[in-house]
Amino acid sequence: MITIWYGHKPSIVCNDIWTITDLCDKRASIYSSRPPMVMLGESRNASENDQAVLPYGDRWRYHRRLTHQAVGTQAVRAYRPFQDAEIKILLRDLLTAPDRYVKAIERYSVSIVSCIGFGRRVARVDDNIAQMALKFMEGVDFVIPGMFIMESLPWLLKLPRALYPDASNLVENARRISNFFTSLTREASQSSTNGMLFSDLLLKESKTADLSDAEMSFLAGNLIGGGVDTTASTTLTFIFAMCAFPEVQKMAHACIEQAVGGRLPDWEDEPSLAYIRACVEETLRWRTVTILGGIPHAPIQDDVYRGYLIPRGTWITGNMWAIHRDPKCFPNPDEYRPERFIDRDQEPPFPVKKGHSAFGWGRRQCSGQPLAEQGLFLTFARLLWTFEMKPALLPDGTEERLDIFAFTESENMRPEPFRVRFIPRSEMHRDVVTFEPFFRRLLYTFQEPQSGALPAARTLPDLTELTHDSRYFLRRSRCVPDPYTRPKDVDKPNRIDGAVPEGARYSLLVIVLCVEPGLGANAVVY
Repeated sequence: MITIWYGHKPSIVCNDIWTITDLCDKRASIYSSRPPMVMLGESRNASENDQAVLPYGDRWRYHRRLTHQAVGTQAVRAYRPFQDAEIKILLRDLLTAPDRYVKAIERYSVSIVSCIGFGRRVARVDDNIAQMALKFMEGVDFVIPGMFIMESLPWLLKLPRALYPDASNLVENARRISNFFTSLTREASQSSTNGMLFSDLLLKESKTADLSDAEMSFLAGNLIGGGVDTTASTTLTFIFAMCAFPEVQKMAHACIEQAVGGRLPDWEDEPSLAYIRACVEETLRWRTVTILGGIPHAPIQDDVYRGYLIPRGTWITGNMWAIHRDPKCFPNPDEYRPERFIDRDQEPPFPVKKGHSAFGWGRRQCSGQPLAEQGLFLTFARLLWTFEMKPALLPDGTEERLDIFAFTESENMRPEPFRVRFIPRSEMHRDVVTFEPFFRRLLYTFQEPQSGALPAARTLPDLTELTHDSRYFLRRSRCVPDPYTRPKDVDKPNRIDGAVPEGARYSLLVIVLCVEPGLGANAVVY
């Protein structure tokens, strides 16, 4: 433990897993509150309205229950259709525009939580929801102890703009974001047809349980903010690791080939893809997104630990960088080695069952953990099924060398910009990645939203892109046996009429796009 004083406020940084779990897990009844915070609390009108910074108590438990109804272990299974569709579209985006892979991953991560919260998918990264979500996440550095002088001198927040404009700008930005999420929640609930959205739940609670507009805004914003940066940054870290440790990628490819062969992996394949699940856990450990474990905990009363007095309200922070790189728990910690999570009995002891603490500790663990883990598994599996991920080439034909320590310096870290090649593993893989997202885009565009249906896009996708996809499909979809294997008798033509050679299965799917000026578009699938 290290104690750092910022003015008259102490902050304790725990640098090993045993200390932080002693305090936040074993003494959770004491260390589950939050300290008074200026940047993350007062400046945003969040101290009494935001679940993330609420003191431990009945109001916090109420907010936690609402969030659990949306992203708890049982609830997230209903979101698999959204995640399935968005992952397929992500693969297509990486295939067609690999140089814009960061934007594609950010769009994907925003769209998932937007579908859950507001029934509205995000088709482009310049969408208002995507831009506001990324703006919302700029506040994560507010949790870094000692980074902002207002935490030590809170009276600066009250100064007029002429004397201290930073404070006024902070308050105005917070108000703008709050108004955006309040309006978005109300709009989504009014247009909802099935009452299954998180916005529906919030609006219902605002009428029956005295949930204020400010509380509703923060609950909606936290769903977006909490799900976006963690998912995007972890996915970027995984891609980086696959480029930096090609031997791991080779083993992952072998695992997927053995388990699923020539089709896209799905959640039902998880029992057969233990190595891919281990890749998820190792990515979360190897370069944990929240480098200081997120928002600090605080004791609700004075406490004594190992002879040291910890005053009530003290900032308690877990140094995730040190914890997950402790050689006593993780030998050769900078080596990306999923095998650590295959057989935990053969690894050094770790007091957390999962083998890492990426989602926090105690009663303040991240509510969105089930949703994140569900999405990360299928994203990683399908990335590996589809692509070989390799560093970009230098002019002399050699691969760029990646620095495994080249990560951003902020509370939520991700790799510094790096160039990567997404190489389809075969023409079959390319075809699947091209066709599947095309169908999902059609469903998003032309399917009327019903109970349990995919959320419809607010605007039509680029019809030029759809037309290009349909031409590509018709060009490629000759009567070819599935899955992409020719009949034994190659002299017989592949015709629909006549006998089907043994071991071959045929299918024909024709898509007609009718685009009429002024009348929009229609799609017919035969």
